[in-house]
Amino acid sequence: MKKWILGAALLAVALPMNAQELPQPSPTSTVDQRIGLTDFSITYSRPATRGRTIFGDLVPYNEVWRTGANGCVLFSASTDFTMNGNEVKAGEYALFTIPGEQDWTIILSTQTNLWGNSGYSEDSDVLRFNVRAGKGDFDDNFTMRFHSLSTEGGYLLLEWADTEVSINLGVDSEGESGKNVAKALSDAKRAYRNAANYYSGQGDHEKAPQNHRNCLTARSEYWYTNWVKAKILYAAGDTKSCP
Repeated sequence: MKKWILGAALLAVALPMNAQELPQPSPTSTVDQRIGLTDFSITYSRPATRGRTIFGDLVPYNEVWRTGANGCVLFSASTDFTMNGNEVKAGEYALFTIPGEQDWTIILSTQTNLWGNSGYSEDSDVLRFNVRAGKGDFDDNFTMRFHSLSTEGGYLLLEWADTEVSINLGVDSEGESGKNVAKALSDAKRAYRNAANYYSGQGDHEKAPQNHRNCLTARSEYWYTNWVKAKILYAAGDTKSCP
């Protein structure tokens, strides 16, 4: 009986200990940024220097680095974009790097479920390119941020200790705007056409053609739009104007 009571007491103590949440040495951060009409998001962990030599020591040169701590960096974009002039499809990727004394290799990979770089395979790369590393102000915590933004692009900056790496990002704001305009016109066309159909069915032969004229302005060449026009004119008794 005494052994059973002791075991139950130890279990009662152990369960809360296992469930407690403690501060992370390398806290997770998420950075969201809209550039033009493209939404970028980065989720990564932020280790601190804690008096250590970082690049060439804690982070070896010429080896694949998780780029931070804990799980791999998740990088996503809502539309197609370019990274240092290289075309990339919209989606979510893992971002790895290979730090060098002067140049870094930047990698986008489809292996988004890795813990760090464990299990990393070059076969899953969708993009690799080199950029020059520079010197900057001292950053105690590893930092990833966007800067120098415009409607057509910006830069992703990686900073830790006195090292910084800048990656150019480009977006097609004009192309995305064109898509949005086309969609808006298409939606307007349907709305006006539906309204015209409704008013014609209600016998309102004044509002029906008014709405249909707006529909024709949005898209006049579509066969169904012209069929609705003929239907409205016929219902109004105007057979001479039917197309």
